[in-house]
Amino acid sequence: MAFVRWARVVRPPWLGWRFVAVPMVVWLVLTTTGVAGLSWIQRDSREAAAQRFAQRIGLMGDFVTGYVTDVIDRERAAGQAFLANPGVGNDVFTRTLTAFGYPAALLLDDRGRVIQVAPDNPALVGRDMTGQYAHLRTAVAEGHPAVSGVVRSATRGVPVVGFAVPFDTGSGRRVFSGAMDIRHNQLSSYLATALSLKGVRIQLVDTAGAILAANRPLPAGLPTLPGQDPALAAALRQHPTGRYEEGGRAWRYASLPIPGTPWQLSAAVREDVMFASLAGSQLAGRVAVATAALVGLLVVGAVARSRHSWRDLQQAHAQMADFLAMLTHDVRQPLGTLVAVGELMLEEWPELDEDAKRRYVRRMTSSGHRAGDLVGEILTLAQLDAGALVARPIDVDVTHSARQAVAAFGADPARPIAVVAPDECTALADPAHLQLILGNLLSNATKYGAPPVTVSVAGHRDRVEVRVSDNGEGVPDAFVPQLFSRFSRAEIGVATTKPGTGLGLYFVRQLATANGLAIDYQPNQPHGAVFTLTLPVPSTPATGHHAVAPVHASH
Repeated sequence: MAFVRWARVVRPPWLGWRFVAVPMVVWLVLTTTGVAGLSWIQRDSREAAAQRFAQRIGLMGDFVTGYVTDVIDRERAAGQAFLANPGVGNDVFTRTLTAFGYPAALLLDDRGRVIQVAPDNPALVGRDMTGQYAHLRTAVAEGHPAVSGVVRSATRGVPVVGFAVPFDTGSGRRVFSGAMDIRHNQLSSYLATALSLKGVRIQLVDTAGAILAANRPLPAGLPTLPGQDPALAAALRQHPTGRYEEGGRAWRYASLPIPGTPWQLSAAVREDVMFASLAGSQLAGRVAVATAALVGLLVVGAVARSRHSWRDLQQAHAQMADFLAMLTHDVRQPLGTLVAVGELMLEEWPELDEDAKRRYVRRMTSSGHRAGDLVGEILTLAQLDAGALVARPIDVDVTHSARQAVAAFGADPARPIAVVAPDECTALADPAHLQLILGNLLSNATKYGAPPVTVSVAGHRDRVEVRVSDNGEGVPDAFVPQLFSRFSRAEIGVATTKPGTGLGLYFVRQLATANGLAIDYQPNQPHGAVFTLTLPVPSTPATGHHAVAPVHASH
């Protein structure tokens, strides 16, 4: 027997590490899984944002394609209606040109010779222009519309883009070719407002790299993409979409060809701008994982200090499971709300009115407070499990403590909490723990009960009783045995409609036990719940106990 007792008291050092190994491995696996999962989610979110960017470029490409098609159709219709007569006067040609807003235009016969030109230049009339401009040669020789890259205007010498459209007349085929100034055109106006991302670069470029339209002012001369943005130009030569580095920053880009033209639409934006809307969710995810890891580490630490047997090792496993269940549901829910509302606000901010913005901010604030309260409860639970909360009972005026707790609780002014107590009533308790106990009981009464809520203090010869009562539906009979258990919540009644962790009354029982107090539940009459906290009195009880009228706290 002596050997057995010695063996139970003296334990090799390595045996304690063996007891800690399993929860530590579980913590490492779960933390690693959480970090990996968060990284995957964030990577997926970033790729989704990049895909949305590429989709927007695709929509812009559809607009440009539609614009080109519309110009060609309008030129063909105008040519057949006004420019098909054997003789086309200068005034008729000028009026037709004005309707398109072109700074210059040509009308050619079926051999590519100039019939009319604007601005007026008699020296060009009769000259074959197909050798000078490839798009005119295509329209005359092949009989289908052609769009040029950036070329010099035959009449003004400025950089333009030409739309050459053939049409049939009684005198044979003719080609109406209008020129669009690259400095001032509808495409640049559209690109300037098509995408609201800060610092985004959008441009239409021909096969030679010349810029014919952009979302920003172009310099004098003949601007080119290699000259304006060499890093993007180099990236586009490698692949139509992707990312590149410039000036120590990462950029994302996308491009696509415009059908029926020698044009390419491209856009580039810094990654920090593209992913700005994800910053809130990424931070919240990191905070959630870090909180879970910290709490898990606290649990492992508590396990390391309290391992004395295999049975203790198995309570630890149950606690870890409880923690994980709560973290995956109760902590994740407010953080998820916070992230979702934040992303929604970032996406819809320009369209939201002030009332909607305030409503969203209130939801985010409420979720943030909820997450903060949960973290506070988790840390308190970890302190309880680690034995870090030590009670230091002293003589306390329970009447003053009750009124102080009600005032700090901040009840709804329309539904004040009544305090019925003598002028003074002394008992033994840790003042800070007593405030925590009363605060949790008040929270429980207002959350799950119904008004009126009353706090009554009564002094007896050997004890002081504090009763917190409400007039709600009370506690279901089947749930009463688990009322003060850890993570315990009723599966019927009002509790199923309220968020919570099931820790409030557990904290009350643990703190009461640590202070040598007693907590009890009884149904209220005719309905509701009554929680009675019993405190011991000092060896020399204080005097002056007499009842007063109810005091209503409406803080």
